[in-house]
This record gives sequence, C-alpha cells and structure tokens, in this order.
Amino acid sequence: MRRLSIGERLAGAAALALCLAAPVPALAARYALVVGIDAYDAPIPALHGAVNDARDIAGALARLGTERTILLTDKQVTKQAVVAAWESLLGEAKAGDTLIFTYAGHGSQEPARPGDPEEPDGLDENFPLANYGLDGPGLAERIVDNEVAEWLQQAAARKVHVVFVADACHSGTMYRSVSLGLTYRAAPKLKIDRTELLKFAPPAPEVSERIAPNDDVTFLAGVSDERLVPEVQIDGQPRGALSYAFARALEGAADADHDGVTTEKELVAFIRATVQQKTDSQQVPQSFPPVSRARSVFDTRAAPPQPVQPVAKQPDAPPVVVAAGDLPLLLAYRGGQGPAQVQGAAVVADEGAADLVYDLAARTVEKRVAGIVAENVAPDGLPGIVAKWRAIAMLKAATTSALPFEVASGPRTYRRGEKLAVALGQSPHPYMTLFNLPPNGKVEFLYPVSKAEHDQDWRGRSFALPLQVRDPPFGSEHLIAILSDQPLDELHAALKGLTSPQAAADLPDVLKNALSGQAVSVGIADVFTSGGG
Repeated sequence: MRRLSIGERLAGAAALALCLAAPVPALAARYALVVGIDAYDAPIPALHGAVNDARDIAGALARLGTERTILLTDKQVTKQAVVAAWESLLGEAKAGDTLIFTYAGHGSQEPARPGDPEEPDGLDENFPLANYGLDGPGLAERIVDNEVAEWLQQAAARKVHVVFVADACHSGTMYRSVSLGLTYRAAPKLKIDRTELLKFAPPAPEVSERIAPNDDVTFLAGVSDERLVPEVQIDGQPRGALSYAFARALEGAADADHDGVTTEKELVAFIRATVQQKTDSQQVPQSFPPVSRARSVFDTRAAPPQPVQPVAKQPDAPPVVVAAGDLPLLLAYRGGQGPAQVQGAAVVADEGAADLVYDLAARTVEKRVAGIVAENVAPDGLPGIVAKWRAIAMLKAATTSALPFEVASGPRTYRRGEKLAVALGQSPHPYMTLFNLPPNGKVEFLYPVSKAEHDQDWRGRSFALPLQVRDPPFGSEHLIAILSDQPLDELHAALKGLTSPQAAADLPDVLKNALSGQAVSVGIADVFTSGGG
C-alpha cells in the first residue's frame, strides 16, 4: 500500500478552482532603498551573501525602471546614511507612488523598554548595521523595529505604498551560527548593559509596530521571530533565498497571469514557493498583512530603466561548485569509511563541503539545509538517495518558474497516522504529471492514471491533495508536480518502472531525457515524516 495514501482519486476529490484575476490599476513611480551588509565588526560574524542580494535586487530594479534607487553596502550602511536615504526618497515620492526598502544582513534582538505592551517576550527586534558596537555611540548603529514602524507611518501620511523586504533572522514582527557549513543571518547573543543600550535607543514609539490588514504596506520577512535564515548556494553564489526570490519577482516571474502587473497575492505566492524550493522547505517566509490582497505591487510594463545611485563595486564572491544537473553530488561519511564509489556521487572527506552526509553508525543521511532526510539506510541504498537529490536539483534547474506547491496544513514533521494536504496554485500549463519521491529514492507515480486524467486541461486551475502518513520509510518526502505544454507519455511510462531504490538510480537520466527542450513549471512539496508517536 502506498505509504502516502491518496484519500480519493485526484480528479474526483481534488478541490478544483478556476482562478480569475481581478483587474488592477497600474502603479505610479517607484523609489527604492536597497541595503546589504556582509562586513560586520567583531564579535558579530561576517556574512557572505547579503551584498550579492543587494546588488541583485538593485539590478532588477534598474531593469524594471525606477525613478531612483539608492544602494548601500557594507561600511556605507551607517545609521545616518540609511535615515538620510529614506527621508530623501520619501520626500520625492508622491501620493500613489511606491517606495521599496530591502535589507539583507543580520537580524538580532535586544531588551525592550520596560512594560512595552507590544513585546510580551520583553525583546525588540533590530537590524545591527555595519559599524554596530557593544558600547558608546556604536550602539546607535542599529535599526529597531519601533523605528521601522515610525517610517511606515510617515509613508502612510503621504499615501505612499511601502514594500519592505527583511532578509534577516528575527524579522517576523516587523510586518544568518554554523552547521554543515551553513551561515545564518542571526547575530550571536551579545552581553550589553541595558542602561547603556537605552541611552542610544530611539524614542518610545507613538505608533504600533504591527501591520494592520488595511495598512498601505506589503511586508516580506525571511522567517518568523524564533527561526533562523540560512545563506544558501544559488547559481554558484551564497545568497539569501528571500532576496533572490524578490529580485526574480521584480523581473516579472511572479506575474502568474502574465498581464504585466504583479499583485500582492501573486508576489506572496511566488515568494513562498521559490524560498521553500531553494531551502528544501526549511525556510518559510512570512508576509503581512497575513491575507494578501489583489492590489497591484509593481508593474513590469514600466518606464525605461534608470541608473542605480550610488553603486559601490564590491569584490566578487569566490566561485563555488554546485551540484546540479549532470554534476555528481558530494557525499561524505561520518563515523567511518563507507563505499568508495556510489553511483552519481563524488566521495569527499569534508562534511562541510558535502551535499549529503551518511552517518554509518546511525544509518541516517543528512542534507546541508534540510537536516536528516532519510533513516535506516543501508550502504547499498545510497545510490537511490543520491539519485533522488540529483533529480530534485535537475528539476529545480529545468523549470522556467517555481509553482506554489506546498503543504497547506503547515511545514512540520508529520507522524504515522497523521493527515495532511498539499496544494498547488494556478497552473500555467495544460498537462500535469504528479509523483512522490520517498526518503529512499524510489518513485511512486500518482497522476495521470486514466485517459480522462491524461486529457484533463489544468490551465488556470489549482488543486488540493489529501494524504495520510502510513508506512516506512520515513524522512524527507518530495511530491513533484510537473506542468507542461505537451503530454509527457514517455516520462510516465519510465517513472512507473522506477519502483525500487535500485531502479530509481536511473531517475536523473529519465528526467533529463524526457524534459530536454520542454517548457515546464515544477512544483516541489516537501513533507517530513516520522514513525514516532
């Protein structure tokens, strides 16, 4: 019996809905303040991808066409420079214009003012800037969430719409530590005298820092307050997944109905899908207001591009080899020596450089971002697992757009017997292929089965799929939805033959042959399962 069992046939039980977009007006002028900080002063550790993020976003804004973009990176990012840039851009913006503010860097927390009713945990969230110090005037080199609230209030008074993107840890209420070589955008806990800290704190806020549903703000945060934002490798560079996704959205990738206007609904759906895909669903971005609206965020049919001001050239990041497509995955062993050769993998000694780590004693496989992805794995089962992750990398590289395909009931570990649902957003293609990749790498083919399902036109439609966790193996499941302009009959026939981990070692070649030259969109829904009670 299928371990992730479909409650009823997809065509009959899936909730189908035709997604109709309401007409929205085009936006007026856009202004942007883009901040990225890698170079922090000790004891705050340096980052590696925040400046890459800022440059990428600034370039996308220039191509989109902005009235004026100010880019600040590393030691340019002083409190005075940020405040001056904000005030300058807001002063130029007129009612109905949009002001975009993006921050990529560390996020941190500090003691809130005594009795602050909006901070029940007693902590304020902040962005430490490049020259942040632990005493004296250096303490002033930070932006506290209360200040952001004041800035948003200023924009509201001028009827200027703000799009605020915070690619940092502890960013959730303002509506990058190391593991397996990962860097997180979270400053370490610092010992700072509270009295000294308050000397350099902004005035007590006169407005709420919470974003209300009717506020003229679109806010995207890297994660909720208690979680960390990892830096990941994207296109061979360290990046923040949220910033990467936002830059692609600025280029029009979020415009699901291709009408030239990206709405808040389209933006949030695209951001969530892209970030989860790039981080193996370990990072779930937050958006405020909680229910996104049909209002226009930006118009990709804009005026000719304008120069970014100023652009400070930073040293390029060293090239990094990334496992994707035909490249082998890097496999390391923990606690001994495993097989010298594994199909599809290159065995390395350094865990921090590996894509997958096999613990011989625990018989688990660990992935850099996702953690433990397979349990009870014998050495002869490694080729199937390697093939699975190579296939996922290939699918991510092959797709022309990331589909919003995710666990509708929330990203968490689902235990034996629990029910869940995965949901796919509006399809841009007529044909759908759906299959599951369990932790051990075999293929469970799900759709289409009948001729009626094969001929179903999915354009403009979405679906929800009820599932239940049944039998082992447990770990990292991946439901794959491939939407295509042409039927993929040869792929279907091949997938149906990959029913064992040994046979599934051919999965990357099967996908490569079937999708070569095809225009496809791919949705990948990660489901973490466990047999525990």
